[in-house]
Amino acid sequence: MKFIELNKNLKNRIENVYKIIGDDSFLIRQTIINLKKFLIKEFEEFNYIKLDADKMKVDEIEANLLTIPISNNYRLVVIENPNSEICKFINNFDFTDSSTVLLAINADKISVGEVVDCNKLDRKDISNYILNYLGKLHLSIHEQALDYLIDACSSDMAKINNELNKIGSYALGENIQVIDLNIVTNMVSYSSEYVIYMLTNAIDNKDYTSYQTIINQMNKSQTAAEIFSYMGKYFRRMQYISIDKNDDELIKILNLKPYAIKISRQNIAKNGVKYYINLYQKYVDLDYKIKSGEISAKNALYELVF
Repeated sequence: MKFIELNKNLKNRIENVYKIIGDDSFLIRQTIINLKKFLIKEFEEFNYIKLDADKMKVDEIEANLLTIPISNNYRLVVIENPNSEICKFINNFDFTDSSTVLLAINADKISVGEVVDCNKLDRKDISNYILNYLGKLHLSIHEQALDYLIDACSSDMAKINNELNKIGSYALGENIQVIDLNIVTNMVSYSSEYVIYMLTNAIDNKDYTSYQTIINQMNKSQTAAEIFSYMGKYFRRMQYISIDKNDDELIKILNLKPYAIKISRQNIAKNGVKYYINLYQKYVDLDYKIKSGEISAKNALYELVF
């Protein structure tokens, strides 16, 4: 099941074993929080335990699984990184009538239990998460505001959750029931990853109006030297891809995923190889002038922009 389905499933049935797949740290952390909140009502210090199973022996894991909860219906045991021997033991352990709920993280060899998918959420699931979060506060959100929130946070669930907390507190304090675009734009700033994406997208599409607008926005929170450096890294990357046809080599050199190489090649085919080579050469010339004191970083930045 997907992460966002966990709470609903817990209300219908509680499994003895849950196994996390995926590596979104926020979703993994939230899965633990949700299970703990649902299962542990009393004596958390005894009825909840988190173990790094890689450093433990089978008999230690067995002792924790057999321990009976105190003044609570369940005991939650979270284990990370179980080795092959421990995974085999868990696969054969008899959970019949057990009051222990086991949550396993990084445990590919555990074959029993219910899977909780903690891979990064797609846009639809993120939207549902936001709507559910606000719904519990009896709040709603306009579609444009929802889209802005997701984009501004680059779909990062940790940042989205943090911003939702701020937005929800503000709305309740001001007795506002519907979150509109104005509220979100005033409270949520674009993440640096998203701004850089928008900047490079404007370069690839030769959208000079957006290009200049984004640079002006970035100047409010970053130095001209930092922005100039971002652009240089992107131009250098595109020049490498323009002249090197070996994708496997580029993936290693530039630490990129195959999809990023594919999109870059599409933009190079659209704009031409010389477009990116000339941009990088212009950056190199201006970078030399900055270091030799002939020009300021700010002037070099805007010369590169224009």
